[in-house]
Amino acid sequence: MEALTVREYLRVSRDRLHEGKSPDQQHDENVMSIERQGWVMHPDPSYRDTDRSASRFAKKDREDFSRLIADLEKDTFSADVLAIWESSRGSRRVGEWVDLVDLCKQRKVRIWVTTHGRLYDPSNARDRRSLLEDAVDAEYESDKTSERLLRSVRASAEQGKPHGKNLYGYLRVYDPQTRQLLAVEEHPDQASVVREAAARILEGHSLYAIARDLNERGVPPRRPNRVDHRKNHGWTPPAVKQMLSTAAYAGKREHQGAVVADAVWPALINLETWQKLQVLMSPPERKRTNDWPAQHLLAGIARCSVCGGMMRVGRQNAGQRLIGADGEPRPRATYKTYVCAGVPGRPGPNGTKGFHVAMRKELLDEAVCELLFARLERPDFLAGAEAGSDSNQVERGALLQEIAGYEEYLDSVRAEAAKRLRFDLVLDQENRVRPKIEAAQARLGRLTQMDPFVLSLVADGGIRDRWASLPLAEQRRTVRAVMTPIVKPIGKGWRGRKGINWDRVEVVWF
Repeated sequence: MEALTVREYLRVSRDRLHEGKSPDQQHDENVMSIERQGWVMHPDPSYRDTDRSASRFAKKDREDFSRLIADLEKDTFSADVLAIWESSRGSRRVGEWVDLVDLCKQRKVRIWVTTHGRLYDPSNARDRRSLLEDAVDAEYESDKTSERLLRSVRASAEQGKPHGKNLYGYLRVYDPQTRQLLAVEEHPDQASVVREAAARILEGHSLYAIARDLNERGVPPRRPNRVDHRKNHGWTPPAVKQMLSTAAYAGKREHQGAVVADAVWPALINLETWQKLQVLMSPPERKRTNDWPAQHLLAGIARCSVCGGMMRVGRQNAGQRLIGADGEPRPRATYKTYVCAGVPGRPGPNGTKGFHVAMRKELLDEAVCELLFARLERPDFLAGAEAGSDSNQVERGALLQEIAGYEEYLDSVRAEAAKRLRFDLVLDQENRVRPKIEAAQARLGRLTQMDPFVLSLVADGGIRDRWASLPLAEQRRTVRAVMTPIVKPIGKGWRGRKGINWDRVEVVWF
């Protein structure tokens, strides 16, 4: 019998424990079958992809499969046979499998499928047809499985049932024998953390302050890093915001980003309060950037008067390059400056590409802070903010009812579509009604009262003295809630002069 050299490709779709057990079992069976044939395993390690799907729904690349293809293309495979435990382990995509078979034919590499107990020759028409039929069957089974899972997930969502990982703040109760889900209850320790975070946002606390306090108290984070504890930052402002942005805490079941049913679990936050939280954390009319971890007070907040673009922080050379005693040039001194990021298609000064305006960082920070303090120290600031919120209560209530009516209508459409198995009706009505909901939410955002964090900051007094001790994230939150600084180009007669050019700073107040 011909002594052939064999290299194998091993793959498993899921490996939750990261033990590689399934590929190891594939390898053992491959080795036994190969030894029975009198063949020899190649000394190089096997091609191995662990926890990697081969279907068209896969989200991760198969690094070793790509390496296998590359070796065949470069003719460095250096073996007579490619061993695969089962055809579907190679691929569940017909096109990908055809490429592999064609390369094997080109390089005169045969394919051994252990579960078939058979050696296939890609240059043989009958063998080639058998291999391609296996690929068609594997892709068909993969698609059927995906469709079945999607139907199951959709149906579960419309019944308000949970799916996936357990949600922080809740505890799933299972039957000890059948492992069937019996109920979803409030977690004795975590539920109070969710409620506390929501209450503190309504009281005016910042996301940064809430995250810092939870970490200082040693409250375990929602999602500890189980792989590398060194990357576990504990609670962060984005984590707190993400938690409170989840509609499940208002007792609603979401599917593909839309609320589809009332959840089977109890709400930790009532719906009206949850909706108010969304407006407070992300006002629709003033989209926020991530203030954590921020490095500069006005980056992403200040705007260019020419193009309206946001300003970022860059470095500017200060003075002329100096020459040392040895005749060598010395590094130039630099300073930080806010620079307009520019807008594609809109030229800068004198028709050049790039930014339109720039202003020294400490000068713009000082100017904006002085304008901000003057505004917040006005005797009528609190009275004006509170009066504005009172006058909007009626309209706010009407908008909340309007949004609830739209959501109720969509719920009825989903129920009717489920009865008639016409899910295209849901998509059609979602496309028609969702813009109306978003428009109502935008109007609701414009009626929102002043950020409660700013109100409490002003009410406590002494903002000038306390400003430097505030975390940068809270300083940025205050600026964004009250104003948008706009920077103008340098006027005539100011180039080269020092100090703040107040004519360059314009403010839009909220």
